[in-house]
Amino acid sequence: MKKIIINADDFGLTSKINQGVISAHKNGVVTSASMLASNRAEGFDEAVALAKENPGLEVGVHIDLDRFFDVDQSSGVIFDWLQNPVPIEEVKQEARNQINRIKSQGLEPFHLTSHHHSHLRLESFPAIVEVANEFNIKVVRFSKRFFPSPEDYEKNKKLLQQNKIACPEHFIEGWYWGNVDENYTIAELATHPGYGELWREYELTACCNPQLKVYLNEKNIQLITFKDLL
Repeated sequence: MKKIIINADDFGLTSKINQGVISAHKNGVVTSASMLASNRAEGFDEAVALAKENPGLEVGVHIDLDRFFDVDQSSGVIFDWLQNPVPIEEVKQEARNQINRIKSQGLEPFHLTSHHHSHLRLESFPAIVEVANEFNIKVVRFSKRFFPSPEDYEKNKKLLQQNKIACPEHFIEGWYWGNVDENYTIAELATHPGYGELWREYELTACCNPQLKVYLNEKNIQLITFKDLL
């Protein structure tokens, strides 16, 4: 049996995104959400309340390190660090602050992802693994496609194993034709449901397609959460 985690990123960024995430959970296939807790998360308080109202939605942390990068916000692409050498201690403290903000609201983030996948940069990944370990976060988003070489991938996979941190073996970014039919045993599908932006509403519609649950059942693909990896 294939298993898939359908995770909603950007929970807490805005109210319209929050409402989309909850709709995708209640009416669709989203099983978990990654909560943004940086200073620009204007919907943070609402997201906390919604998480508590929907205990079946597994909540993790969506680390936001954009302030350390040259970022094209329109395309969601990060180019390079703004400082050289990279201020790794500041990066770690920023991650700690965001996790602590979530914990201070009575929520325990179980998994870790990041805005624009910044935690998967070669320079930041070991630091973020260290922070995840400090907070007993047992699952981190990880994929071969983010590393420049097979050697870098294997080195960082070993780092996860040494810290007893799990990750889905396969990563799918967004909704596209045939994505749930790719070759995997356990996968994470990252989606961005929300209202007010065409691309987010498209992903919300995909999450809530009534035929999707039927299809997953027919194909013997089980919806799981990050907690099911342990």
